[in-house]
Amino acid sequence: MDILEDDVISGGDQELDTDREHERILKEIETTDTAFIGASLRAVCEGSDHDKFLQKLDQRIKQHDRDIERLCNFHYQGFIESITELIKVRGDAEKLKNQVVLINNEQQESGKELCRKCQDLIQCRLQQRNIASAIDELTMCLPVLQTYGKMQDQIKAGRYYSALKTLEKLEHTYLPPVHRYRYCEIMIENIPKIREHIKEVSKSELKDFLEVVRKNSPKIGKLAMCQVDQEKNFKLSEADGARTSNNFLLGQESLTEVDRHLMSNSHKTSSKKKRKAPKKNPPESNIRINPFDQSYDDLNSSNPFAETNGISSNPFAEEITDETDGNPFAEGDGITDEHDNAKQLLSENSKDVSPSDLIDFSPVYKCLHIFGILKFRDQFEKYYRIQRRTQAEIALQPPNNMHESLEGYTSFFHQIVGFFVIEDHILHTANNLVDQAYIDSLWDMALSEIVAVLRTDSDYCGDADMLMAVKNHIVIFADTLKAYGFDVDQLFSLLIEMREQYSDILLKKWSGILQTIFDEDNYTPIQITSDTEEMELLSSFPYEDVEFIKASFPKQLPFSRFVPRVFNEIKSFVKACLEYCEDLHLSSTEVDDMIRKSTNLLLTRTLSTELQKLVQKPTLGLLELVQITINTSYLENSCSHVEEFVHSITGVDSSASHTAKLVGVSTFKDARSETESQIYIKVNSKVDEFFELAEYNWSMSEAMGTASSYLLDLIAYLRHNFRVFSHLPEKVAQTACMSACKHIATRLMETLMDRDIRQITMAALQQFNLDVMQCEFFSSSDPVPGFQDGVLQMSFLELRQLLDLFLSWDWSSYLADYGSGNSKYLRVGPATALSLLEKIREDSKRRNIFTSFNRQEREKKKLLETVLKQLRNIVNDWTLLCVPYNKLNKKRQERLQY
Repeated sequence: MDILEDDVISGGDQELDTDREHERILKEIETTDTAFIGASLRAVCEGSDHDKFLQKLDQRIKQHDRDIERLCNFHYQGFIESITELIKVRGDAEKLKNQVVLINNEQQESGKELCRKCQDLIQCRLQQRNIASAIDELTMCLPVLQTYGKMQDQIKAGRYYSALKTLEKLEHTYLPPVHRYRYCEIMIENIPKIREHIKEVSKSELKDFLEVVRKNSPKIGKLAMCQVDQEKNFKLSEADGARTSNNFLLGQESLTEVDRHLMSNSHKTSSKKKRKAPKKNPPESNIRINPFDQSYDDLNSSNPFAETNGISSNPFAEEITDETDGNPFAEGDGITDEHDNAKQLLSENSKDVSPSDLIDFSPVYKCLHIFGILKFRDQFEKYYRIQRRTQAEIALQPPNNMHESLEGYTSFFHQIVGFFVIEDHILHTANNLVDQAYIDSLWDMALSEIVAVLRTDSDYCGDADMLMAVKNHIVIFADTLKAYGFDVDQLFSLLIEMREQYSDILLKKWSGILQTIFDEDNYTPIQITSDTEEMELLSSFPYEDVEFIKASFPKQLPFSRFVPRVFNEIKSFVKACLEYCEDLHLSSTEVDDMIRKSTNLLLTRTLSTELQKLVQKPTLGLLELVQITINTSYLENSCSHVEEFVHSITGVDSSASHTAKLVGVSTFKDARSETESQIYIKVNSKVDEFFELAEYNWSMSEAMGTASSYLLDLIAYLRHNFRVFSHLPEKVAQTACMSACKHIATRLMETLMDRDIRQITMAALQQFNLDVMQCEFFSSSDPVPGFQDGVLQMSFLELRQLLDLFLSWDWSSYLADYGSGNSKYLRVGPATALSLLEKIREDSKRRNIFTSFNRQEREKKKLLETVLKQLRNIVNDWTLLCVPYNKLNKKRQERLQY
């Protein structure tokens, strides 16, 4: 029961709670806005006692209906009254409605025109707004179109740098606000293509520029070398007086009038155009602003290439008045018009002209800047350097057979100088397009090739003038490149090497000159007939003689024409050597040493050889040889003047310990000695010619009583020529006379001892004795002064003793004194005596055939046989030929007697 009670109690509590919950929900529904009763309804749905809730809800509805009914009953009378009033008002409202409709219709009729005007006003306002919007958009689009059109015009005009700046401004300033339009999208798509087009066109112009530069580099180099040459000559003229320029060195005959004008107005500027020169602003008219170090914000306001003071300072200027100004390759091939330059120089004399001013470098600057803007600068630098290196290799190729003409060297040097002048200009103006290391490597490569080419081609050069011209070309070439800061020491070292070759060529040339002088000389003393001739001669040769000066005209010099000519040629050779040494940057000591060595070679090798050839000519007579001997004496005396001349042009004292001495004295001494030997040979040869005319009748029975005619002619010839020897040194004349006498004695002995002569009569021997006596008379007549008594006669002493022996038939004395120093016939050799005695015996045999033998003849024959036997014994016993007779033992003395 308790359990049941508890269940009943608990059930009652649950019902009570449910009722409370339903009451709460109903209150929420009543008090809550219908839009927010969802939560209450959800709580009902989630509950389990839906029926009870519905009962509660019906009860609440019924309760409210009763409340409404009660309220309506309370207010019913007032409601009826309100209805009655509303019925009354309805009639009034109907009237009011009709009046409102009428008024509305009237208002509608009157407002139609206003609505039409309002609609028109609205439409106008809409159109005005659209127009304003269109104007705003066009205001933004017009700069785009204008800028794009401007860019197209700039591209057509070839102003690619300005076109790129315009394109950059278009891309970053004008296109972003209007990028939504289709045409702007097309522009944006075309921008890379335009840049690529500009890049290719600029590269094409660069190629054209490189080709033009390659073709015109020789002209640039020619002008640069002319300027350096004129600058050097200008300095020399200031230091040493007026000095004409060596124009032929640079082929100036091929220069145009404008080139000459440029040279004459710009010779003062070459020293300023150096790579290491201090940087300073050039004249305003020559300002060339480098665009690579500037930043540009506006093409018109901040473009550094815009015109300033009416002067276009940059090839990229905005305004182009002439089509050819925009494209440097249109007509001028990149070369500034020469006539315009000349006119400008004439009108503005204060302006200096550099060789690089003849080239329009704007394509390089444009292309460099364009590639820089396009972010391809490295590619451009690489391309430019490769192309220029290729052009350098082409420029370093010498013309075919360059050694055959000076024009080949000129062209070779001009194109190399032009190449490096352009590169030097690019180095200093093109903002690191090329750097110093690149230029140095290019020059090192070129220098080694140049030296090799010059060394090879100069070896083929065999003309001194040609080699000198080549040397001068190399000097101007080296000085020009040195003025631009290049190292040219190897070129000057090459010139010093070439000096040896030049010296050899000079020696060959002077060999021909000396040979011509010797061939043209008449080898007779110079005759002076007037003061003019005398002054001319004394000014060309240092001859000092008081008696000559005091003598009256006509005067005679002891030497012939070749003496002053040879002396002057030696001086000319020295000058030629000095000329080569000029501009080689050598010290005076080095120049003096080179000149002295070359001069010594001229004297010892060339002059000595030519003199030796001269004196050995068979066509020269004795008088010519004598004159040559006299000439060499005066040339020997002039060597001191040659020393003074070398000292005067080099300034180096010849007495210094390190100075080489000229060997002219020894050279002329040797030449004179050779000439003297030839004189002796020539005299002896003439003697031989006379002896060839000798005709002896060795079988004559009686002497003629006079000397032979040939011998008389020979002696007359010798007397005449020995008188000419009076101009020779006394010793030379004496030697010649002694040589002639000895040679005559030798020929007489050879004639007498000729093996072809089988027999000789005593009459023939007497006739021969007359000839010897004539020779002895000649030698004793003092044909050449200065001999001691009896010295010249000694030449014929052997003949005299031999003839005396046979003519006196003094064999007992000869045999008895043989070997003794006191012998009367000391110079008669047993072999000579035996040979001549045998010839006499043959003649005796021939005569004894036809005559009877008497006692005297038999004794003479017996004596002859005895002497022959003893002479044979002496000849056969060679020891008796060298041991005196008184030193022999008795046995040998007896043997000698028998």
